[in-house]
Amino acid sequence: MKKATLVTKQAKIEYVLLVLLLLLLLLLLLFQPFGAFASDGWPGLPPDCWSESRNVHSLFPDKTHRKKNVKITARKGEKLNEGEISPNKGYLFVVRSGRPTGQITIYAEKDQVTEINVSELFGFSDIRWINEKLIFFRGWWGRIEATDFIFDVEKEKIIYSEGVTDAYQAHQQYLESCATHGCQCIKKK
Repeated sequence: MKKATLVTKQAKIEYVLLVLLLLLLLLLLLFQPFGAFASDGWPGLPPDCWSESRNVHSLFPDKTHRKKNVKITARKGEKLNEGEISPNKGYLFVVRSGRPTGQITIYAEKDQVTEINVSELFGFSDIRWINEKLIFFRGWWGRIEATDFIFDVEKEKIIYSEGVTDAYQAHQQYLESCATHGCQCIKKK
């Protein structure tokens, strides 16, 4: 009977220690400055450490826009008369950008042209060849959210896409709230 009582007392002590540890962790989390919580989602340093605002990648995965707003089609067509020529001098593309739709038409030495049609678009930016067969383009869905795409003209498909966030507002909000909530880098300045 003594052994059972001893085991029960030890279990109670372990339980009390566990509860105290959890309370201590909870208190530590509650007394962290606001900036410490917000910086967890930022790649690299939090916005108060930046010398200027920047675009940030992968805060929001881009699954919705690519499936919903980007359609790739092929149609009969001849070589385009003008456009952005690839480094191998064999392919070219033409951009027709506007709101709410945009289109990139690509000639890749085939008896057809490929069209990338993008809907619900705020606008394109930074469309360019990155090598002989890959086109990079950024489609903006508003003033803050965009998607970077890489399109393979020979395979006629998007081989990469990633969400982009214009973090100008986040940078400004961090700088404004640091006096009240504290920030990781401003405290060191």
